[in-house]
Amino acid sequence: MLTKIDFREHKEIRKDVEPLYLGAFPENERPPVHYFFYSVKKHKENHLYAYYDFNQFVGFTYLTTYKDIVYIFFLAVSESIRNKGYGSQILNDIKEKYKDNVLLLCYEEVDEKYEDNELRKKRQSFYFSNGFQDNILKTNEFGVVFNTAYIGKHKVPFEDYLEIFKLGFGKKSKLYIKEEKKGI
Repeated sequence: MLTKIDFREHKEIRKDVEPLYLGAFPENERPPVHYFFYSVKKHKENHLYAYYDFNQFVGFTYLTTYKDIVYIFFLAVSESIRNKGYGSQILNDIKEKYKDNVLLLCYEEVDEKYEDNELRKKRQSFYFSNGFQDNILKTNEFGVVFNTAYIGKHKVPFEDYLEIFKLGFGKKSKLYIKEEKKGI
């Protein structure tokens, strides 16, 4: 059973979250670390949770809520303990807490043209095996193409996706995101 700790109540989790955040996500796919933490302090819609198995740091998630949508911006599990079910446990916690909401996330586009396509397929398979389905929306964020996936009552249109990004990372983030494929 994992223990979830809220950053708003326990700022000391930053010492665990920050190195994983910096190591798990490519620089071009994440905002600067200072803004990552600042956005949680500034906007009540943004939430950062660290997860622990007893005293061992397992991972974290960063979420934004908008209307009936909960967007999972980041979910990461410590590299040394990946593939042991912790990612699914974190997703189950999110699904339980937000069971009346639409859950949305993105992952790098799956396509044979990418050298790391096998890793991308593995991520997609992980999300789909945890109940997510294709949202039929592709985005281009800072030059990286992402697929979106959701669980819930409805797909999420691009207009709502833009508003979510504005909440998560500020008004200027909308300048760096465009829709790749009309799908809704």
